[in-house]
Amino acid sequence: MVNFCRSALLLAALAPSLEASKVSSSVKVHLPKDLQGGYDHREALFGIPPYGGTIQQNVMYTGKDYDLCTPFITPPHWKSPFILMVDRGGCTFVQKVRNGQHAGAVAVVIADNVCQCKHEDLCTPEPNTQCEKHEPIMADDGSGYDITIPSILMFKQDADPIKEALVKNTNVMLELSWTLPNPDDHVEWDLWTSPTDYVSMQFKNDFREAALALASHASFTPHMYIYDGIEAKCRTDEGENLCTTM
Repeated sequence: MVNFCRSALLLAALAPSLEASKVSSSVKVHLPKDLQGGYDHREALFGIPPYGGTIQQNVMYTGKDYDLCTPFITPPHWKSPFILMVDRGGCTFVQKVRNGQHAGAVAVVIADNVCQCKHEDLCTPEPNTQCEKHEPIMADDGSGYDITIPSILMFKQDADPIKEALVKNTNVMLELSWTLPNPDDHVEWDLWTSPTDYVSMQFKNDFREAALALASHASFTPHMYIYDGIEAKCRTDEGENLCTTM
């Protein structure tokens, strides 16, 4: 089955979590032995994963003091190829992965630094932080067309022990693998968008002919970004609206 859910034009800031069943990859730690096993994760909606292939390399960590939001010069003792781990935050996922790609990484792992509320029993929060109700989505910021390496996000309770090992200069070997979709006569494609998503308007117009031609051989699922103005406290006690129309 062909899946077209990864488009360079996908936009999402806050949206319902991607279902785990949509993840077509696996993440395994081979070294050290005390961290061996498979790990839950989420895939980026940009980049080019090697479907049907595997990346197995040592992991390098940028450290807490470097967020990969600017070009990164690898230390002389780092040996290529490597998988680069970096903490979430400071800039878009695309910017981090792009700088990782330019630094020579064959893949980038974003280490979440915020606990998910559903993982409260497993995750140790950072000081003065609250858990998140929704999973972060590694969406394209509109500029990810030049990203050619894969990237994933690991949840905080899984990433923390790996970072701790790396800080102690313990060798960590990670395996990322991707399944190959089974081809048939049906296409599934999803689009994450919003009413003011001007970036993807041309794509929508251009794809119209293809969508009509596919007809019953395709299933299309739109995902709309809806801004929760109440939860964001858009309205002041005086009734003033502090938010713009999305």
